[in-house]
Amino acid sequence: NRSDERKRIENAGGVVIWAGTWRVGGVLAMSRAFGNRLLKPFVVAEPEIQEELVNEDLECLVLASDGLWDVVENEEAVSLAKTEDLPESVARKLTEIAYSRGSADNITCIVVQFHHDKTE
Repeated sequence: NRSDERKRIENAGGVVIWAGTWRVGGVLAMSRAFGNRLLKPFVVAEPEIQEELVNEDLECLVLASDGLWDVVENEEAVSLAKTEDLPESVARKLTEIAYSRGSADNITCIVVQFHHDKTE
């Protein structure tokens, strides 16, 4: 859904097609990934890097593949993260939810919980 990524793909001779979500070549729902031989000319492994200041407002971070996000909303993932003490439990439950909802894609999930020092 980003015009700069679409333009990069189209300039390389590829296409971006709507198939329930935007997909490179009508197949892959991401434009940056490792190991997709068929789409190699259009999908790059170069990461997009963003820097964010982490303050006491940020409780956790959920990093997941589209296999999770295809069937789990952001708000649902955050709500679940707030009910669990261990990030491993959150990641496992989110993965199980995605699987039980029939996600047909790779389901990978990492949860990072931040523990801020309240003495400052």
